Amino acid sequence: MDDMRKKWMGKVLSVGLLTVVLVGGQVPAQAAGDNIRVALFVDTGQGYRGVVPSITLTAENGMEVVLNGPEGKTDLPELKGEAARYRVDEYHLIVAETSDWNRAQQIAQQMSQRKYEGSIQVTKRNGQTVYQVVSGTYDTYQAAANQAKTVAQAIGQNPLVKGPLRLEAGKFKSLKEAQEWQASFEAAGIPAYPVMVSDGDKVKYAVWIGDEASPDAVKELKRRASAAFPSFSYQEPDSQSYVILKQDVYGSPDEVIWKYVFSPQVKLTVEAIKAGDASVIGVIEREQRTYRGEMELSEYNGHLTLVNELPMEEYLYGVVGSEMAPGWPIEALKTQAVLSRTRAVWQGNKYGVANVSDTVFEQAYYGYTKESDDVREAVDETEGKIIYYQGKPAESLFYSNAGGMTADGTEVWGNPVPYLRSVESKDTYPMENASIWYRVALADGTQGYVRNDLVTETGQSNSEGQRMAVISTENTNLRSGPSTTTHRVLSVLPTGAEVTILSEVKEENAYAWTRGPFTSTEIAAMINAAHDKNKAPRISGNVTSLKVTERGPSGRVIAMEANGTPIVVSSPDAFRSVFQQGGTSLRSTKFEVEMINGSQFIFRGTGFGHGLGVSQYGARAMAEEGYDYKDILQHYYQDVTIEK
Repeated sequence: MDDMRKKWMGKVLSVGLLTVVLVGGQVPAQAAGDNIRVALFVDTGQGYRGVVPSITLTAENGMEVVLNGPEGKTDLPELKGEAARYRVDEYHLIVAETSDWNRAQQIAQQMSQRKYEGSIQVTKRNGQTVYQVVSGTYDTYQAAANQAKTVAQAIGQNPLVKGPLRLEAGKFKSLKEAQEWQASFEAAGIPAYPVMVSDGDKVKYAVWIGDEASPDAVKELKRRASAAFPSFSYQEPDSQSYVILKQDVYGSPDEVIWKYVFSPQVKLTVEAIKAGDASVIGVIEREQRTYRGEMELSEYNGHLTLVNELPMEEYLYGVVGSEMAPGWPIEALKTQAVLSRTRAVWQGNKYGVANVSDTVFEQAYYGYTKESDDVREAVDETEGKIIYYQGKPAESLFYSNAGGMTADGTEVWGNPVPYLRSVESKDTYPMENASIWYRVALADGTQGYVRNDLVTETGQSNSEGQRMAVISTENTNLRSGPSTTTHRVLSVLPTGAEVTILSEVKEENAYAWTRGPFTSTEIAAMINAAHDKNKAPRISGNVTSLKVTERGPSGRVIAMEANGTPIVVSSPDAFRSVFQQGGTSLRSTKFEVEMINGSQFIFRGTGFGHGLGVSQYGARAMAEEGYDYKDILQHYYQDVTIEK
């Protein structure tokens, strides 16, 4: 399986950008119970929004595909191959068409570099192999035409808008016969495709010609086809339950895969053909992850949608391994299993066609590769158990680290939660195991941070008793804080550069962190951006005073002032998103603000997450002390029961 995954990764030409934001639905999904439905790609118009124009599924031994449409449920014939691509039959762009593979690949790469999807479709025209760079699916002609103009300006091509208007040339007894007639039409320069049409529980085969975007284009197509093959009666297709078979290049011109272009009126369900204990399906556009269960493809809310349906407990194998590291104490893993099961049940039918998404809007679900023996054991030994408060599933809340004390509801949402009150949490494990950094000063007085293994102490001290050292590696980064992720590079130091060690600090971790320094101008801009969002008056001038004016029971910030004026937020936890560094919010609201150099501000905090409910690191510590998962849950949740 590992070799095959590497092969998939090397074959991806481009993937559409995903945006993430919260949501509701329209068409009811089955409520979470024995099975759960997880949206991998969906767009309901709000909330989590992630869509791509096409989806590539992979399975080591091939896939079984079932068409569910107005004419009934139909098993489609198995088409050989370890991969297949799926796209809704809508308007799309042919960005370029060429017999030169290298040229087609170059244009597809240009599309990808500019964040446009550009897969390569392969067909025949007049006996010659032709490569078509295909992009997008669009509900309307106008949407496709607008995108064609945008793409033309971006890469200098002249995309053609193609659509779902076609003519049926005839029906045939087998796929092979349909393909033979397809080849005849293509030899005459007429685009043609074999089609699988549902007829109750049976499949019929047809040849459809064209990918036209207007009735006039269909009339011209009929004239050309009638002149070339007068024996056929060309009619508009009368079925809404169909799959058009096209082919895409899959990595190299010598390898092609089937592309199922399916009716917007149907759903396709796809399962891996069984191979061993766990038959999994890979999703190329979802970071090449693999999943148990079946995949359902449909058009929903105008977009190609992918839902993974599988047994609840098997879903949890992937969730617990994604949310908490395998190898943690088994009682901590059991705690996470109960939390995640409760969260899934509590969500109900959040996305209309799915109960949850695979993102942290509910909880991370990264599929089969996140499973492990201990994670499966934790899920199995807590099978069916969830957290109840007064007879109803509780809202299950968890996060990385409480910073020593969990939050009260008033500190996060502004209102109390009866079963979540502030309690102590032993969260220091990340701090205890973090690397050491030095806060240093250069000869010119500049201060910053370097990792301690990149410097060598000289054994000497300055007049103030501070240790002296030299940089021991070439091109060492002096950073604004003790980490290589969030904190920016202030300068690059050569080997032998002299520094004064001002203090030792632990590398930023899930327990302790810093942000900044921020200038007074930067602080004012961040506050005013938040005030604009909340329709509050702007603060004039630079910020010269930034203070915490009120804290909640756990010490989290619930009120602040800048230049003596209250900072307006939608809820106390929103203070995290007011102050950002590198586009990243503060890790928690459990922080202090320190002014340095007379005009800059540093935030020093503890904890990682909103702080409501279970701290994952706190659960780890309690498990190591011998508490079981029920003890842990009932420490963090008050007056609850854990039962099936």
